[in-house]
Amino acid sequence: MSAAVPTPATFAPGRYRRNIRVYYLFMASTGFMIFLPVWIIYLIDGRGLSLTEVGVIESFFWLTVIIAEVPTGAIADRFGRRISLALGAIMFALSTVIFAIADGFPLLLGSYLVMGIGMTLYSGAGDALLFDTLRVLGRTRDYEHHAGRSHGLFFAAMVLATAVGGPAAYLLGYTVTILISSAVFLGSAVAAMLLREPPRRESDFPVDPLNAAPASVRHTASDIAQHEASGVPIFQEMTKGFGIVWRNRPIRYLIPFAAITMTLFGLPHFMAQPYVAQHGLNPLAGAVDGFVWSALLIPGQIGTVLGMLVAARLIGRLGERRSFPAILVYGAVFLIPLAIWNHLGLLGAIFMVSIAQAAIRPITNGYINRRISSDQRATVLSIFSLAHGIAMSVAVVVILPAADLISFPVAFGICLLAIVTLGAGLWLLWHLAHRRDQTERIRRWSISVAKPQAPQRPPSASQNGNNGEGSALYRNVQNLD
Repeated sequence: MSAAVPTPATFAPGRYRRNIRVYYLFMASTGFMIFLPVWIIYLIDGRGLSLTEVGVIESFFWLTVIIAEVPTGAIADRFGRRISLALGAIMFALSTVIFAIADGFPLLLGSYLVMGIGMTLYSGAGDALLFDTLRVLGRTRDYEHHAGRSHGLFFAAMVLATAVGGPAAYLLGYTVTILISSAVFLGSAVAAMLLREPPRRESDFPVDPLNAAPASVRHTASDIAQHEASGVPIFQEMTKGFGIVWRNRPIRYLIPFAAITMTLFGLPHFMAQPYVAQHGLNPLAGAVDGFVWSALLIPGQIGTVLGMLVAARLIGRLGERRSFPAILVYGAVFLIPLAIWNHLGLLGAIFMVSIAQAAIRPITNGYINRRISSDQRATVLSIFSLAHGIAMSVAVVVILPAADLISFPVAFGICLLAIVTLGAGLWLLWHLAHRRDQTERIRRWSISVAKPQAPQRPPSASQNGNNGEGSALYRNVQNLD
């Protein structure tokens, strides 16, 4: 006898409203990494590494992310997203302590490996918790707004950390500056534990016919019964997540497109410290130098904040289909001067490219969230982060040595070339798959609406879980562009 599919559970939305504010606090505290503006220069000047060696150690970091990404995403799906976030903050605190006291390459590498595991415990878990919180509140259409704002707070805290990091390094030295960040990460772990875990299983929610997972990848009744009774083993979570991504054609192409584009648009910002240093500046040369160092790096951080904040407005005006090519063209335009000239004034171009890089993630996460069931959301978002890790692990060992051994314009030129070839090609594949998918979804929805149905009493706001804001079916039509 087959198990029956559980009916959606009823929740008290008021219990979860505070999650949004606490999540803002968590993101702001994790972003206050005061060592950030001196992190690469610490490796170069303080520990004697070349930019090429920094690329190698960064590649190991991203390889750790690749290996640990999906297993830690599956841990979040099985044991809870707030637990994953708290563990990630603790791992970051430990890694920064090791990073501060490291006196050789092995310990530096070890700190990067621990930090990589911490990053994978973060990725996917926070976005999945936020989306499922909004789903309980009946406000999923606000996801890009809250995701953009939370990530904006994260990068606003990074701006503040950048502003004080240079002077702090001069006054306190590299080691104490880095250890301050470790204490802040422990505070982030406390904030994570203050979150309330929203439902994590698709069976807890009513079906949304326009923006649900395709029927071919939904759980059967027996799957759901087994999932609810004993939990899904982590390996099964991982393989199921990869299967969902492969069978969902738009997501199959969107993930590599977004991962590669984020990497290529993010590298100019990543290289900003050695880019400034080559023009003769050093934060430890004096108090004024420390302030100037921070001031020159702040615009790149501000660009990242702006990108996060404009993501919701961009998708509201252009829709999903037009937002991605707009970002692609915008970022490529400002890579052009970086690929031609080597001048300190071009930090303004890095600022503009940072806006493009930051806008991609919330839009991509929103697209994935609306098309993946709650059961596998953190795992699939982790697959997205895994793809980003793969792109970064390759890019840093190609582009950083190009900057180190040849010139920064050559390195930025490689980024530009990859954007107009690989990035544009992957966007085209996603565009075609997206249009076919949306046409099929609208066709199925039209058929379901046209079928005669017995009269039913309209559900109350408490029953449909949307606080009287209207049916989820029609609220999400705006996403079908």
